[in-house]
Amino acid sequence: MAIKGKGRTKVKQPVRAPKRGPVPVPVPFFRRRGVQIVAAFLVGSLVFWGGVWLTNGLRAENTSERDREQELLQRRTGAAWEKLVSTEVGTIGQIQEGQPPVILPQVRSVLTVLAQKTPKGAVSALQTAAKDADAAIDAIGKYQLSSSLSDKGFRQGEVLRFLSARDELVTSIQQYREAALLGVLAAELEGKDRDAAIARAQGVLTFADAAVLRFQTHQAEALAAAGIIRQPTIPGA
Repeated sequence: MAIKGKGRTKVKQPVRAPKRGPVPVPVPFFRRRGVQIVAAFLVGSLVFWGGVWLTNGLRAENTSERDREQELLQRRTGAAWEKLVSTEVGTIGQIQEGQPPVILPQVRSVLTVLAQKTPKGAVSALQTAAKDADAAIDAIGKYQLSSSLSDKGFRQGEVLRFLSARDELVTSIQQYREAALLGVLAAELEGKDRDAAIARAQGVLTFADAAVLRFQTHQAEALAAAGIIRQPTIPGA
């Protein structure tokens, strides 16, 4: 009997490697979500702080420009006031930089002479001095000092220095004028009455001299606030 299957061998199938699944492709670095969020934050921060820097720079530049314009306006205002003072005081006396102005000097000299006698032309000289004083007071009073100081960036204390300087100057001129008129009265008197009038006039001159010194102080401070420095000088130096 024949044996079935004898001599046949079974063929073994080769072992196959396991199938590989799909390999994910790595996302590029700059396309990663986290990287994009960080990058967006950094870019936004740079834009923000760059804008802040630019705005601050422009603001500082504008402020600096405004400051320069304001300083120029203040200097012009101070120079205009100083010019007016020099002009008006120059018509009735003398004014030198750094020194108290000399106002109506003839009044003092005439009063000194009147204590002894009445020289020719003394009364006329005193009357002319009083008239010139009126003109100077009127010109200073008409000058719109307050208006010229407004909107120029002056602080309240600085404005008050200008106004105080004006007031003291006007006061001193008024008092020199009063002394001149007292001299005119003294020239018409005799004896003790003349002496009393002259003494009164000399006392008014003392008040006028004090007002001039106060004017000089306020004037120097006012001009300094406007950027104009006037150093006091020693007479005769």
